[in-house]
Amino acid sequence: MRITINVPDEIIRQLREHVIKEGKSLSSLIAEFIERGIKETKRRTARDNILRTAGRARIDNNALRMLDEMRSEDDRA
Repeated sequence: MRITINVPDEIIRQLREHVIKEGKSLSSLIAEFIERGIKETKRRTARDNILRTAGRARIDNNALRMLDEMRSEDDRA
């Protein structure tokens, strides 16, 4: 798909340097950077959701004791 966007001159200069260094077309490089940005945004959102959920979780007071018991049972097996 063809679109038109306005990009600051400095960013275009940096993109052109990457084009030369990577040996890719400007279009493929821009698409790659956009895809990375989208993936990173999704990752960050998922991480924030996990941390927010974990912050509301309750931990059983006996959790460490239970973990130690499970570990010692594994050692015996």
